Order: sequence, then structure tokens, then C-alpha cells
Amino acid sequence: MKRLALFCAVFGAAAFAQVLHSAQGSGHIQFGNNREFITFSAVQHSDGTVTGTATVHDVSAGVTAQIDVNCLNVIGNTATISGIVTRSTEPALQGFEGIFQVVDGGEGRGSIDLMSLANFFAVGTGTDCTVPGEFDLVPVEQGNIQVQ
Repeated sequence: MKRLALFCAVFGAAAFAQVLHSAQGSGHIQFGNNREFITFSAVQHSDGTVTGTATVHDVSAGVTAQIDVNCLNVIGNTATISGIVTRSTEPALQGFEGIFQVVDGGEGRGSIDLMSLANFFAVGTGTDCTVPGEFDLVPVEQGNIQVQ
């Protein structure tokens, strides 16, 4: 019992926060002339906090952005993910909000995962993942999405 009390004192209650939802994966997508590769991992904990990262590589524009994920909204097999751009090869994107959506189509032959392009906007001028929105989803050409 003393060890448990010591562990709680050292690591705090957050160490025991359970995972409510998670989304992870990567995928190449083509939407019109735009081609993107997105890799991401996001976890929503039982205490309400969200942690994770996403990297968006806009192949068409030659721009890469690193997102510190702070919002994850999971409804069924669909996850909407957003956060703040912390690094980018396009300096003007740093500090902007990035948001995208994914759909887990299941595993195995015949399953199709879907993903949207990432959208970027100045914080306060758009929405985060908690606001319902419409995303143009296209099939993931290479990759795998898992939403739980």
C-alpha cells in the first residue's frame, strides 16, 4: 500500500487516467490536384486531456507541418483531429490551427479507410474538432487508419 501511495505522490492521478478514445495511423491521399501524406497519433484521456502529434506533408506544395494535437472527437469509426502547428517548412503556418478527419473502414481485404486534406487557419477564425463540420473525405491510397 505504501508503494501505491508513493507512486501516486510521484506521478499524480494523471498516471491512472484511462484512455477514452484514440486514433492513429497514416495515409497518402489525392484530392483533385492536391496530394498529402498525413501521419498521426492522438489519445483522449478520461480526465479530458488530449495528447498526440500529427505530421502533414503537402506533397503538391512541398510544405510539411508538425501539429501538437490538443483535440480529438471520436464518433463511431470517425475521428476529427485538431491542434496547433508547432513547426513548419512554411513559417507562416506556425501557430495556426490544423484540422483533419479520418474514417476507419476496418481491417482486411476490401476495407477502405478515408481521410480529408488538412485545413489550416489562424486560431480563433475557424473551428476545432469539437464543432461539427463537413470534410471532403477520399480513400486512403496507402496506409492504415485505426479509430477506437
